[in-house]
Amino acid sequence: PTMIMILFVTVMSPAILMSQAKPNVIIMLTDDQGYGDVGFHSNPYLKTPHIESIARDGIEMTHFFSYPNCAPTRAALLTGRYPYRTGVVGVTQVDHLMNTSEVTLAEILSENGYRTGIFGKWHLGDNCPMRPTDQGFQEALVHKGGGIGQDAGPPGNTYFDPILEHNNTSKKYQGYCDDIFTDAALDYIDTKSDQPFFVYLTTNLPHFPLQVPDKRADRFRKLGLHEDNALTYGMIENIDDNVGRILAKIKKLGIEDNTIIIFLSDNGPRDRRSKNDVYPGRWVNNLRGTKTSVYDCGIRVPFMVKWPNRLRKGNKVKTMGTVIDILPTILDVCDIPLGRNINIDGK
Repeated sequence: PTMIMILFVTVMSPAILMSQAKPNVIIMLTDDQGYGDVGFHSNPYLKTPHIESIARDGIEMTHFFSYPNCAPTRAALLTGRYPYRTGVVGVTQVDHLMNTSEVTLAEILSENGYRTGIFGKWHLGDNCPMRPTDQGFQEALVHKGGGIGQDAGPPGNTYFDPILEHNNTSKKYQGYCDDIFTDAALDYIDTKSDQPFFVYLTTNLPHFPLQVPDKRADRFRKLGLHEDNALTYGMIENIDDNVGRILAKIKKLGIEDNTIIIFLSDNGPRDRRSKNDVYPGRWVNNLRGTKTSVYDCGIRVPFMVKWPNRLRKGNKVKTMGTVIDILPTILDVCDIPLGRNINIDGK
């Protein structure tokens, strides 16, 4: 893959950058949100102004690629390594358990003075020594397994008032899961500290089961959309509102100029029937396939980066990039060496 570093050609000179405090890093990763599942990719139904503002105020990579399903993408993003190296080649049985020898972005940043927090979906192992707190995250509010309501978690768990794992202790929360994860991320960002932070906000939306407050779905139902689409789009608009809350917090705290914000999805849209089928009426921007397929719609995902005064505003880049390129790029712009004899595949 071509290096993402080409995007940072407008970064200040190394001497100037060295004089600045190390930047905060926020990665917002959604779950099964396809390339067509944002308003400005010609979607005739969705409005995603906050997500789109990241591209407007920064850059969008229009040809950015993930792996075909959840866990391999997550392991690759955090390690900069191909799935067969991390041991994460699927989403069920033991295929999603990451080798404990892997060194994550959170571990490296933590060792270099960063506060590190994950809020949402982990999906790389629920037991010691595979939990996020075992792999570099100092603060963790996550659900078990690949999703809320799956067998890995408590029976009867739903997106509303879920039981979640806070630093490895089960606790029941009040509210809607995406809002709960965002609240926790906002609190972490708001914590007074001289250390820069790495926030990994990994919502489980819009992954199945399709559960969202009716007020979110009703607008799409009135448009006559298939119920699956109405619920999915309602979930995506919920994501967008919470992205807006993150952006507003960064601005209010006066740290916008020194915060790198990345938004992406882990793979393409999911259908309940077969991997190369589509939702009736689902907007896919004329791309073929779905999640679990290696056709474009399965692996080409929304990807945008904002870093004020460092990245040229509104720049669209067609250069190909992929999730394994994120770790080395983040370390490069944060002036942190890879170290520890770690071998990575990303550029």
